[in-house]
Amino acid sequence: MSLVINTIVAIPNNKTVAIQDIAIGDKVETFNYSTQSGLSKGNPLIVKMSNGTGNTPISQNMINISFGNNSSLICSLGQKILTENGKLKTAKHFMPNDNIFLADGSTTKIEMVVMGTYQEGIHMISPSLNPTTSLKHGNLFCANGIIVADYALNLGEPDNDELTGLNPE
Repeated sequence: MSLVINTIVAIPNNKTVAIQDIAIGDKVETFNYSTQSGLSKGNPLIVKMSNGTGNTPISQNMINISFGNNSSLICSLGQKILTENGKLKTAKHFMPNDNIFLADGSTTKIEMVVMGTYQEGIHMISPSLNPTTSLKHGNLFCANGIIVADYALNLGEPDNDELTGLNPE
């Protein structure tokens, strides 16, 4: 339920920042998902939780997901990512040719998934301190161009293959 340091996160005013540079009180761009509206940009929300190892690398099993626009995301096995059908899927269950949401609302195909032991610093953020299952309250954000669950949404959803948020309608 974490991302490697230097993962790029969208913040207000069309800017980006490395995840480890986001402090409590900073704002991040958020996203919502519903079956009626699909993916929509939410209001920028204030980060209430920002925690990680800093630049101190730890040895941890991680997933490197490469996707269509020559980009990738390295994350923990338990990190949840929004799929094209509006469901959250745990990173360890992704396969090539799965489709995931980009921040512009389009989708991209996963090209390669590599699990391995990485020596990286990790970080996690959330605009909420309470675990949630809702995809409609700003608990999705943009990391390296794709839509991922924040820490509160990762905690709220059980670790199954694919899940919808509780009543994404």
